[in-house]
Amino acid sequence: MDRDALLAPMCKDAGGVDTSVFDGWEVVPGYIEGKHVCTSVIKGTEIHFHVNAQYRRALILRNRTQGYLEPLLARLGFLTTRVLKESTLQRRFVERIGFKPTWADRQFQFYILGQLPFARSKP
Repeated sequence: MDRDALLAPMCKDAGGVDTSVFDGWEVVPGYIEGKHVCTSVIKGTEIHFHVNAQYRRALILRNRTQGYLEPLLARLGFLTTRVLKESTLQRRFVERIGFKPTWADRQFQFYILGQLPFARSKP
């Protein structure tokens, strides 16, 4: 898949913005058994996710989430994101995959992920 094809669903769900909004962002696709299931865009340590609709309920499993985020955390050290305050669904998603809230302004809640999520606690 080319860059525009990877970004098209994300742009559509963001209100029909043009893919040029993500100029300068790294595009990281996610696949399960050869099927494109999600796309992330990364700039610096800031990451934003788009999960294809048919995979939204099945995607967040420990091994899949860790497998996708581990190389990004290894390379960048930590990840940040921001979510519109009124977007309850997006806030739940980033919190579910391990992001912790840091601060907020009038428009956004900001988050950080400093370690691989879903780590098993040691006895």
